[in-house]
Amino acid sequence: NLSAWDLRGHGKSDGKRGYVDQFMDYVDDLGLFLKHLDSQKKLNLPYFLGSHSLGGLINLRYILENGVGRACGVCMSYPLLGISLAVPPIKDFFATNVLNRFLPTLTLNNEIDFKVLSHDEAIVKSYSADPFRHDKISSGVYVGMVENMKIVNERGGNAISCPIIMQLAGDDQIVSRPASEAFFKTIYSPNKELVIYENDYHEIFNEVDRDKVFADLSKFILKNLGRTK
Repeated sequence: NLSAWDLRGHGKSDGKRGYVDQFMDYVDDLGLFLKHLDSQKKLNLPYFLGSHSLGGLINLRYILENGVGRACGVCMSYPLLGISLAVPPIKDFFATNVLNRFLPTLTLNNEIDFKVLSHDEAIVKSYSADPFRHDKISSGVYVGMVENMKIVNERGGNAISCPIIMQLAGDDQIVSRPASEAFFKTIYSPNKELVIYENDYHEIFNEVDRDKVFADLSKFILKNLGRTK
């Protein structure tokens, strides 16, 4: 039974595309989402916290502030803990020093090329046709990501004592593999798994070998089902 939410400004959620007042709004929204699930009695059964990329950073920031609650474990697909994507220096400077102060709602291209997300050509073509995808991000979101990556990398590993699996792409051109591997080493939990799919691009659950990716995740969940921290 899968329950998921769209970030504000993304998918079917309200808000300007690619914009948020402050990064911690995402974290607070996750808390509200979990409270909603709890009110619907959906957290009475064993559950896992799952996330991908930016969602992983949000999830880790939430855990750092609130812990994992009654979750049996944490499942992460390439959490955003460092950036491989080349951000033009001039763009980084203006986003950090100018736009975030004077034009916080202005959104710019996120520099992501769909072709480096998956080797599956049908999947890549579907990205362009998806009306809920966009290529915009505000300076505030960018600055918030950078600030919170630093916070999570410094302290986040100590907050995780429950079972955790981190699944990474070996050829990710969006998120930093070294940053994720370094963070994994800091995770306090003795029950932790790191799985790397050497030939995959960033979106491993949309890759040509996704059956293997899903199988590894299912194995982890079944092994730790019903366990608590």
